[in-house]
Amino acid sequence: MRVITGSAKGRILKMPGGGQTRPAMDKVKGSTFNIIASLVDGARFLDLFAGSGNLGIEGLSRGGSYGAFVDMSRECAKTIKENLVMCKLDDRGEVFCMDVMKFMETATLEPFDIVFIDPPYLKGLLDPVLKYIPQCPLFTHDTLFIIERQKKDIIGIEENPDYKLLDERTYGATVCTYFRLADKN
Repeated sequence: MRVITGSAKGRILKMPGGGQTRPAMDKVKGSTFNIIASLVDGARFLDLFAGSGNLGIEGLSRGGSYGAFVDMSRECAKTIKENLVMCKLDDRGEVFCMDVMKFMETATLEPFDIVFIDPPYLKGLLDPVLKYIPQCPLFTHDTLFIIERQKKDIIGIEENPDYKLLDERTYGATVCTYFRLADKN
């Protein structure tokens, strides 16, 4: 896994051992960042289920102002810290070694502009996150959420009145879903 472009272009990212993570493929990551290119400069990123930090680090490399990386695995948290240092982005990245739900319920940070949600496939981890997002003060109606999931992992964004589905892209068995909070006015 490498950083595709920006200040850390070409850096090979370390991966946590033991096959704990399933990093976003370069093709999927490249396409995602092409879609959101106009939103990246100066953006505040949140990388949930961060693994190696691949997505948030790409955002910081491309000009993001801050990245929060959340993963409950100590090994993943250590790997993300090492990757941030190696990419010279540690001054703009912060790692939280904790459960994603606990982070969303307790963090007192400024709202995020772009949120990557990339949980392990087919484990039921998306449901509680999607239920809590509308009441979480870390997000606004301008926050862009991007979920990477397997086709079989049905999330029902288009039927949920709390959300506005913006786009969905399929790459083989992987689907990226782009959405925002619905405007209730």
